[in-house]
Amino acid sequence: MKRSWNVRNPSLAKSAAPWGMQFKETTLTDYVVLRLLEECKKSIEVFTFPSRLEARTGADMEMWFTDSTRRWFGLRIQCKVLSPHETFEELHYRRNKNGQYQSDILIQSTKVAGMQGCLPIYLLYVGPSPYCPQFCPCMPGSRLYPKRYLRLGNWWISAYRVKQLRPNKHLRDLLPYMHPWQCFVCCPDPGTNNVEAMLYVLRETVFSHDEEVRRIEAVSVPPKYVQLALEGRLPDAIYELQGLLEGHEMRHLAIVKLEE
Repeated sequence: MKRSWNVRNPSLAKSAAPWGMQFKETTLTDYVVLRLLEECKKSIEVFTFPSRLEARTGADMEMWFTDSTRRWFGLRIQCKVLSPHETFEELHYRRNKNGQYQSDILIQSTKVAGMQGCLPIYLLYVGPSPYCPQFCPCMPGSRLYPKRYLRLGNWWISAYRVKQLRPNKHLRDLLPYMHPWQCFVCCPDPGTNNVEAMLYVLRETVFSHDEEVRRIEAVSVPPKYVQLALEGRLPDAIYELQGLLEGHEMRHLAIVKLEE
């Protein structure tokens, strides 16, 4: 992200700010999904859908977790990238002045039939920032880590919190409600490597003030498209995918099988 900011936009050559180019959310999300697959290929399956399927719900990615108990929970994820001015310019995006906010659509999409056990969440691409804390809150002896350890990377925030924060979009306004991605995907505690434990951690951190989400429990059956993905029976045609997803469109679907 930092390297991209140093590239001037040719269309603004005469009056360009010091940073002219910025990676898009889709680029960074594609990279995150790729790295997940490379690092966790024994326990994760990833499916990428046509970009046209993202439009209605505002979700960039969906992740479903399961373990040996055959219980499931999901995360419906919208991704946003920090600008060089320390703001998330598209955080409160809507198509027009009278349109729905993206966060409202994301929340509503987790409440429809077949989406029990799914939580609406934002993944924030922060990159280099002096506002972020220095140490990882869940790492034993974390103060031994370099000061930049948490000043780079990805962060979670509840979609409900994004809704409550309108119109604020500066990093310093969001920071009290953000939780580091690495504490979720790289936590060293083996006791969190199951569905119930991970769901509990999310309830107590990212969604600690969202009573509606705190009541969500793991489910025994995931959405039909998750089942078909695992069975290798997802349709290829765009219209068939739309009919199967029934308004649950996303760009990436990741299915994670946790180990005991």
